[in-house]
Amino acid sequence: MTIIFGLLSAFSYGLADFVGALAAKKIRALAVTAISFSFGLVIALVLSQVLGATYSAETIQTSIYAGISSAIAISCLYAALALGPISIVSPLTAVISAMIPVIVDVASGQALSGFAVFAVVLILVAVVLVGFVPGEKVTLPSLPALIYSLGAGLGFAGIFVFLDATSKDSGLGPLVVMRAVGLSLLILGLGYLAIKNKVPFIEKSAFEIKTLTLILVAGAGDVLGNVAFLIATREGA
Repeated sequence: MTIIFGLLSAFSYGLADFVGALAAKKIRALAVTAISFSFGLVIALVLSQVLGATYSAETIQTSIYAGISSAIAISCLYAALALGPISIVSPLTAVISAMIPVIVDVASGQALSGFAVFAVVLILVAVVLVGFVPGEKVTLPSLPALIYSLGAGLGFAGIFVFLDATSKDSGLGPLVVMRAVGLSLLILGLGYLAIKNKVPFIEKSAFEIKTLTLILVAGAGDVLGNVAFLIATREGA
């Protein structure tokens, strides 16, 4: 069950990342994230009515940390993917976000299974492969793209660690709080930039059919990935 929902989570995240990156080539990454988070929050609220949600003080506190991490993660990711190349930036982010939760688990005293150890070895091999791109005409990531990738990886790791720390009986409560906090931070960021740089809060082109469709798919994929992750991590390591 853990592996099945883990794979579903990975697929949803991957789909969201890809279409979100396409949207971020058309408008600012922060705007893409804000709209996708809004849609994701609606989905989370609807699903919480079906699957249940509780909001204890501990759940809210931990979910706030996850919300801060999510705002950083998605904004940095879309910015990194927009700069590209996706073939390097995306797996680099994935490697960072995968390794940190493993380190946290081991540090907290949890023993890794043989399967998990094998997976970690593959991840370490992936680090080398990501950094090695043969050919003379290959486009390598710029320094800003690498920094955004690092920020995204750390942000996603924070999401995973904090969501995992929430109680199993909290249902989708952590996801709702996380989305609300992340969206609030993004709105504040967009408002600050709009006043400081005298730019539109959100570009009008964001609401063109093609761009908006990409953003909504990204929002749905991201929140469904979170749901699958919560189910997976509550079933196993």
